[in-house]
Amino acid sequence: MTLRIAFAAALVASVACTKAEPELRAEDRPDLTKLVEQDIRASKAMHAADDAVARGDAKAALDLVDAQARPAIDEGLRLADGTAPRTAWGRAKRDAVAAVLRDRKNELPRYTEAVKSGDAEKLLAAIQAQAEIERRALVAVAGIEQGR
Repeated sequence: MTLRIAFAAALVASVACTKAEPELRAEDRPDLTKLVEQDIRASKAMHAADDAVARGDAKAALDLVDAQARPAIDEGLRLADGTAPRTAWGRAKRDAVAAVLRDRKNELPRYTEAVKSGDAEKLLAAIQAQAEIERRALVAVAGIEQGR
């Protein structure tokens, strides 16, 4: 009899403490927002680097990559590794933003090489690669903001 009472009490407690998916997603959102903030920092730095390249200032572009984009990417990846969302939705969104950050990081050598070379075709290819990453980032961020 005591075992049945304990089981019933545990069952009632577990049901009472269970949060709905929207509540759990809301709890995941602050950590995801921190990841997004780092991706936005990296994106803005890369846009500024692109502007510097367009002005013919390769040194400024490279400095922006090293001083702003790379640290934001590294911080975002560090946060992604340390984030443990409670929902499958949160884990999927974390993984999507982390994938964008990894792709940004993987493209940096090609971008910096293109800037250093001054080769218009290499620059165009590097900027197009960044634009594709940016499109994926926008999709990931929209999914987080809209909770889908």
